[in-house]
Amino acid sequence: MAQIVSIIGITHNPFMPRLFQQPQQPPGAAKVKERIAMMRQKLAEAKVDVLVCIGNDHLHQFFMDNMPAFMIGKMDQYDGTFHDEEREFGIPKCKLIGDLDTSDAIMEGAFDRGVDFSYSNELTIDHSIVVPMMFVRPEMDIPIVPILTNCIAPPMPRPRRYYEVGKALRAAIDSLPTNKRIGVLVSGHLSLEIGGPKMFEPKFTDPNFDANAVGWIVNGNIDAAADACAPDKVIQYGNMTTGYLNFIMMMGLANSTKPSYAEGLDAGWPAIPFFSYENPK
Repeated sequence: MAQIVSIIGITHNPFMPRLFQQPQQPPGAAKVKERIAMMRQKLAEAKVDVLVCIGNDHLHQFFMDNMPAFMIGKMDQYDGTFHDEEREFGIPKCKLIGDLDTSDAIMEGAFDRGVDFSYSNELTIDHSIVVPMMFVRPEMDIPIVPILTNCIAPPMPRPRRYYEVGKALRAAIDSLPTNKRIGVLVSGHLSLEIGGPKMFEPKFTDPNFDANAVGWIVNGNIDAAADACAPDKVIQYGNMTTGYLNFIMMMGLANSTKPSYAEGLDAGWPAIPFFSYENPK
């Protein structure tokens, strides 16, 4: 059977790749790059055969005429990214290898466990997967299975559903009839404001939420996470804090076990998440 040998949770902040190439960088950049290097090393040491990449669409592939809750890509190769992200963020176009057989098997296994994924045979992926790959596997030489969520356009699936989908994904992966070593790369946010009045404040958006959010993952406390991230509550922590829902899915994938590393890094701007699990049970 397949084995999940590594789970990594990380930011997909699209401003960072260009920032790290500037001659003048904010003081906290060195700490961020140090943590990214640590995560890159963890993934390298896991020697994964396939990388399940969980991110969220940013109104590129999904839009109001067709807004899936959860979608899986089924292709041998994926293009990244979109023109606006090249223009605005300097994210280069790239191609990522797909694993169609594993995508099919995970989708079928999820069907058997009560999760009806949408799927795409014509998927272009944006910075929610491209940026994490640039950080932890810049060679982009590991075949991927991309899974996109809707965590930005209301109405969204409820927090506990993200956890349930994560559990179903874990069971589907554990039952794959293969000896492949599976890694999972999840991107999301802690508290975050985009386009609102808190966006460029040089501090944490909501430090209390950030501390609690890391603690829920450390303690596997899905009840507290689901309650705090309910639609009528989560907006008060920042208008894009719903990106944390992807990490609730990560909790389900990890069976609520304790991560080996968990941090909301204070680097002088909104807290940057770093999570890792090695051989999660």
